[in-house]
Amino acid sequence: MSVFAPAPKPKTHLGYHRILAPSAGLRVSPLCLGAMNFGDAWKGFMGECDKETTFGILDHFYENGGNFIDTANNYQNEESEKWIGEWMEERGVRDQMVVATKVGLRLDIYPPSGYANCYCSSPRTTTRVQILRRSRATIPETTQSPCSSVLRLA
Repeated sequence: MSVFAPAPKPKTHLGYHRILAPSAGLRVSPLCLGAMNFGDAWKGFMGECDKETTFGILDHFYENGGNFIDTANNYQNEESEKWIGEWMEERGVRDQMVVATKVGLRLDIYPPSGYANCYCSSPRTTTRVQILRRSRATIPETTQSPCSSVLRLA
C-alpha cells in the first residue's frame, strides 16, 4: 500500500499536461494560448482586448488546467508580455506557467538609442532587461539577465 494517494484527475483536457521536449522534461498543457490579441495598442486592426478581459481569459485558461502561453515582445507594442507578467505576479502562479516568447527588433517603434526591450518573467517579478542592439553582437557574458537563455541579435 502506497503512502501517497493518487493525484486527482484534471477538470478538463487542458489539465493532462504533456512533456514539451524529451530533453527538457517540461510539462505543458496540450493547447498553447496565443496572446497576440492581449492589449489595446492594435485595437484598430485586431479589435479590443483590454486588461480586465485579458486577465479573465488567463484566469479561465489557468483554472481549467492551461499552463502554456505564446507571446512576443512586439505583440500589441509590448502590452501582451507586460500584461501576462502582471497577471502571473498578481496571481502568484509564475512557477506554474510556461511562457513561449519571441524577441525581435522593430526599429519603427523603438527609440534611436539602439536598445531593444525584453520583458522576462522570473519567479518573483517581471523584469525589464535592456539589450544593446549591434550588428552580429552577443550580450556580454558579464550582463546579468533573468532570462534563461542568452539572446543573440544579428
